[in-house]
Amino acid sequence: MSPTTFEEWIELANERSADAHALLIQRQNSVGPIYLAGYAVECMLKAYLQKQGIAFPRSGREGHDLRNLWHQAGFRLADLGDSAGEKSFFVTSWSTDLRYAARIEIDFTSEALVQGSAHLVSWIQTRLRRRGRRT
Repeated sequence: MSPTTFEEWIELANERSADAHALLIQRQNSVGPIYLAGYAVECMLKAYLQKQGIAFPRSGREGHDLRNLWHQAGFRLADLGDSAGEKSFFVTSWSTDLRYAARIEIDFTSEALVQGSAHLVSWIQTRLRRRGRRT
């Protein structure tokens, strides 16, 4: 069942982030932790959009398009101050297609990306708390 409140989206984002960290311990070179970390970002973006009253796609490819969700939230990559790219990776490169990948060619370790995702999730959650509802 899909979350219906921003609180449920936050809870799910935190769960997926914890899942990514737990899997990373067991499978440091696996794509799995990166895949789950991307879902954590997706859920936190949806929490932000839900709280702001901004409609977003809930299924299909569009529902997992982090670049589009990021833009719908009104965020800019420059806001992240992410010179290394571990956070912006999720907005620019992450895709559900990773579920079929045995490995990916990237300049980051899985650990760096999972950590980048955790920072990104925290960054979005901070904006969610600061912003409140638009209406």
